[in-house]
Amino acid sequence: MIDSVNDSNNSAFTQDDLVLDPEKIRFSRSPRNQLVITLNGTEYTDLNVRRAFPLEDAQRYIGFFLADGTELGLLKDLDDLDPDSRQYLMEELEKIYFSPIILEIPKIEEDFGVVHIDIVTSNGPRHIQIRGIRSNIRLLARNRALIEDVDGNRYELRDWNRLPKLTREILGL
Repeated sequence: MIDSVNDSNNSAFTQDDLVLDPEKIRFSRSPRNQLVITLNGTEYTDLNVRRAFPLEDAQRYIGFFLADGTELGLLKDLDDLDPDSRQYLMEELEKIYFSPIILEIPKIEEDFGVVHIDIVTSNGPRHIQIRGIRSNIRLLARNRALIEDVDGNRYELRDWNRLPKLTREILGL
């Protein structure tokens, strides 16, 4: 584990210096609807927000970076924020990590290595295509799977074990 890192001024700081105090940060929206973080009295608008564990621990360890790659810090837990800030940040994360939940698979067919699926999701019905099942279906803990279609859209399948046997076989589950 790294105990300290040297910055451009050759002064050392610890990893704990990168952990943001939820009491000292606020989130809001700019007039152009961009996420704004106010950190120690300074506003930053050109942000990249990333979850460290987007699938397994989505509410914790959220990193904030400027467009040039400069790290502003890490928020340990989304629930530690004030309600308004939490809502703004959650809206931003939902845009970045949009992945509807598959509720039903009424129809599935395979044709020359391409799987065609009619699905019902938490955001309505869709028709998707998947090429390369092994590289585009990622198994997760608790019988879940993340499916990426040919357009790069991601869908979460919860409890794939409940699917009919033929559907599981076609999807390689």
